[in-house]
Amino acid sequence: MKAHAFFETIEEILLESLKDELDLTPKPGCVDRDDCGPHSDMDYDVFLKSISSLKGYFFEIMEASNTEKSFSDTFNAIRPIGIKYEKKMYEASGGVNTHKGAIFTLGVIASAIGKIYYDNKYISVNLISEYVKKLCANIFDDFNKKEMLDSNGARIYKNNAKHSGIRYEAKHGFMTALDAYDFYKNTKDFLKTYVYIISILDDTTTINRVGESGLNFSKDYAKKVLNSDNFDYEIKLMNKVYTKKNISTGGCADTIELVYFFKHMDEFLEIYMNNFLNNKEDRWKIITKVIEDYKKPIITLNLNIKGMHKDKAEFEPIYKAAKMFLSNYKLIYEDEDNYSAIYLAKNDGAHEKKKFVNLEEEYDFMRFVDIDVIDTSLKPISRSDFGLHKRSCIVCGGDRFICMREDRHSQEDFNARLDKTLLNLDK
Repeated sequence: MKAHAFFETIEEILLESLKDELDLTPKPGCVDRDDCGPHSDMDYDVFLKSISSLKGYFFEIMEASNTEKSFSDTFNAIRPIGIKYEKKMYEASGGVNTHKGAIFTLGVIASAIGKIYYDNKYISVNLISEYVKKLCANIFDDFNKKEMLDSNGARIYKNNAKHSGIRYEAKHGFMTALDAYDFYKNTKDFLKTYVYIISILDDTTTINRVGESGLNFSKDYAKKVLNSDNFDYEIKLMNKVYTKKNISTGGCADTIELVYFFKHMDEFLEIYMNNFLNNKEDRWKIITKVIEDYKKPIITLNLNIKGMHKDKAEFEPIYKAAKMFLSNYKLIYEDEDNYSAIYLAKNDGAHEKKKFVNLEEEYDFMRFVDIDVIDTSLKPISRSDFGLHKRSCIVCGGDRFICMREDRHSQEDFNARLDKTLLNLDK
């Protein structure tokens, strides 16, 4: 999937996660569909306006992170974007802090996804967590700045790093959210997952409202509710108690947003891979129909790219260069968006295969191209049919299949080789 479409899809998932958190009801210590909890200065409609103000934010973050810059430089590059949308949030909410925490947590998530896209790795929830750790490796350096030395955040950090809230969670790849996601997968219940988060998270919003003793009360109360025989009744009572005691669970809200996101992301990835497999099946049906209709071998053109996205815009020059070798062939079908085409052979399959094997060996960029010949019996013609050696490894030139089987080369190794080829292709 090309960057623009991919980033738009991920932004929709992130915004949906914010809405899911808002709609989760009853949510002790936070605004939900039924009431405002301990927050007299905000309500459901204010949160809706706040969410709307963030449209475009995650897309901008991913675009800015789709770069070769270091993790540290990328983190610094996205900060002004977060500040810009924080102002938009305050304008939409009438000056109320509705999503400042989410702007950071989900913003860092979006940045991680942008960098994963650039690296063209197969995305997963755990890989996102690893990239977040790298982005936020120096997250506590801010407390060494002169203007931050006497801040509340610096004081809390020096006293207990775990009580540094969002910064602590981000530095550790949102491990509490991952833990909560595992809890959700076992229970399939978001309300119970929310109470579970309250029971384990050192929520700084709770500490700021009711102190350390209030945090301990909140965590113990949540454990009692989780272990009760009548959860539905107890969580409603918990909601009332937290409102009365002025206990806010804003950090827990940021965490459940991540749990919603992880769930939506896994669902998206499952659909994405199913679509990929379905596209391969559809393509084979086209190949079969062409051979049946023309009674001739066909030639297929695809890019030989390692990674999740084989259709990134950066790869188009290789596809166009390879197409030049097929300009005299009859084009039967082309999916320009996915850099894929089907041509009708002019000669017998063996002759065509040998021709394209020679081209693959002669031109460096052709190592990143698959030109296959399929005979009239629907059998792909291989190099071994002529006693030719197998294609070599793109990265090291050794046995390609051994390298694949033993996973000898990282995505970064492949990307470096590809970047060099693209650079030479432009010359």
